[in-house]
Amino acid sequence: MNRRNAISALLAFGTAPICLYAQQPRLARVGILATWPPSAPAAQRTWSAFYAELRARGWDAGRNFVIEGRYTEGRVEKLPAFVGELVAAAVDVIVAGDSLAVDSARKATRTIPIVMTNVSHAVEAGFVASFSHPGGNVTGVTNQLSDLMAKHVEFLRLVRPDMKKVGVFWSPDNAGSALAFKDMQAVVRSLGIDVVSLPIGVPADLARGLAVAHREGVLALHVHPTATIAAGFRQIADWAAQNRVISISGRNDFTRGGLLMSYGADTADVYRTSATFVDRILRGAKPADLPVEQPTKFELILNLKTAKVLGVTIPQSILVRADEVIQ
Repeated sequence: MNRRNAISALLAFGTAPICLYAQQPRLARVGILATWPPSAPAAQRTWSAFYAELRARGWDAGRNFVIEGRYTEGRVEKLPAFVGELVAAAVDVIVAGDSLAVDSARKATRTIPIVMTNVSHAVEAGFVASFSHPGGNVTGVTNQLSDLMAKHVEFLRLVRPDMKKVGVFWSPDNAGSALAFKDMQAVVRSLGIDVVSLPIGVPADLARGLAVAHREGVLALHVHPTATIAAGFRQIADWAAQNRVISISGRNDFTRGGLLMSYGADTADVYRTSATFVDRILRGAKPADLPVEQPTKFELILNLKTAKVLGVTIPQSILVRADEVIQ
């Protein structure tokens, strides 16, 4: 082989892999910042709906997108580090599971799009300028928790008409929860019912909150669906059963896990809708141009096993409205 042919061969050898590499499409990267992974029983239904919607829109994990999942399992102090990892991984979008996750993500980046999935008071918390014109890097689905306060109190009073106090488990560091707690105070006080504040900022607060609820003699609990509370809601359910205290939440998996009732947005439907935002963003849409959506499907779920343990009878007026009854 002459010198010219040898050089040509070497150049061909060196450039072929580069050409092949250039032809490989870049995989989209979806960051997940949530409480529970898809393998957790409490999250299987919601994540299944999320991934099914992505598949229906042409996104196949491993073929054209990859997941960078970070799950706190109630340890919300992990959020800043997790967000840092997602930013370092150069994800194309971050799916944030609640107000605290959205807040942590916004503090770390104002350029990576953020899709909220379970957030109340998105405007008041400063996450978006308005539902119709978000105006920043955040959009997604709001859970309308505060809009449901009056309905939750109505259901509690139907089950226990003698209710004079309601204990509220809420998270002060969660903007949506804090604002919803204020709304709850206004609703129940107008009905002559006292609110017993049971703030949960860290897991250790749970035992103190239960002790306060016991000392105050509450007959009913309202349980906010925050990440910190989600990690310990079974303790709340067990305590309520032992003390014959009725309970309600806006999160359906809490009822499947032992609380008496839940009324709120269908979380599977919320996550399905969130997937549509991810799809549009990955295809080039800007979050500032994607109006925030509100849930259209709400579920009333009753746990009759819990009712039996508590020794309470669910009125027929509630039973006929239930979307799911756990026997």
